[in-house]
Amino acid sequence: MKKRKIDDDRFIININNKYYVVNEYTFDIINSYYTTTDFSKAAKELHMSRFNLNRELKKLKKEIEEIEYYDNNVNLDFPLKVQWKITNKCNLKCKHCYLGRLDNKELSEKELKKITSSLINSNVMEVTVTGGEALLVSSLPKIVALLIQNDIKVNIFTNALLLDTFEKKLVKILGYLPVEKLDFFISIDGMEKDHDIIRGNGSFKKTIQNIKLIVSKGYRVTTNSVLSVLNYQELPQLYGLLCRIGVYKIQISNLIDSGNATSSMKLTQKQHDYFMDNLKKEVKKIDKGQRLLYADMPDENCNSKVYLLDNGEKEFLQTEHWKCSAGIGKCTIDYNGDVYCCPFIKSYCLGNVLKQDFNTIWLSKKRYEFLKLIAKENNNSRVCIAAKQRVENHL
Repeated sequence: MKKRKIDDDRFIININNKYYVVNEYTFDIINSYYTTTDFSKAAKELHMSRFNLNRELKKLKKEIEEIEYYDNNVNLDFPLKVQWKITNKCNLKCKHCYLGRLDNKELSEKELKKITSSLINSNVMEVTVTGGEALLVSSLPKIVALLIQNDIKVNIFTNALLLDTFEKKLVKILGYLPVEKLDFFISIDGMEKDHDIIRGNGSFKKTIQNIKLIVSKGYRVTTNSVLSVLNYQELPQLYGLLCRIGVYKIQISNLIDSGNATSSMKLTQKQHDYFMDNLKKEVKKIDKGQRLLYADMPDENCNSKVYLLDNGEKEFLQTEHWKCSAGIGKCTIDYNGDVYCCPFIKSYCLGNVLKQDFNTIWLSKKRYEFLKLIAKENNNSRVCIAAKQRVENHL
């Protein structure tokens, strides 16, 4: 089980991709439970009866699932999660890309490995690799292998066009399928016609082919589709296809109108209603489909209504109050090595990981200035400032 020590009797642990703060007693119980297939053996090792171990596990499970790490632990001496924009190159020119025009720059393999070593020598538990298109980096299999070998969970955001080649090289280096330590987040924006209009001719078939391949090997694949006027009519059909393929999660995200995307690409209320009606019909057709979560765009207070679509029914779950964990539990490394609390707020650069130790960067004065900024702007709540600014600009 992944863990990082905070102080004498507190650890950060990762359970099912969520992070929690526990003491040593709790860690020993949970770790023993998750690392053995023999419940009686686990109880014996902990000098407990099976009954008491089961009762304690239920109690602990209830307690630790009530809050995530950043709610009561804002003074971490290290980030738990790092987003690494490893390249500014891309092999597609998507019509809705919020990054816009890229300059096609990336660091040398030697420099990328230096950053990798810095991450390994820190307490980071999870690295999300993005771009541009991350799989264009020729040394990426070596870098991901190093991270995995040093007990760092890796997520890769990709359009999947090069996924088969990348995965083959990675497995050759590791000697095994790292299905528990590597997740893929794949962009796909509709059925073939709409997807190819948005991303380029022929991209749909290759993406679907590689999703099928990677799922068949046991990897968790989460797909993301950006909802816009370009795909809302046929996007519901994609849900059915992805369910049949067996992807882990299906996400539909709202358009960010920056870069290549414009506000004219956003749906009207009538178009949105049409989309939701057809999506519910598609969900209802599939008896064993994925439960699909969909969040409306946040309002002026950055609150977003979250719905669950299951068996054709739209059920209101809750109002999601956005919490910004930038600078608290996570940060971003840009393609040139610059480190930011938030990738959208470039005025608070913490340093450059090629020139400074990563832990020193995390403890820089600029980070605390950023935390003061979000506290001031949000009256001590942690709303995403970047999202808040986008909403305010369109009221």
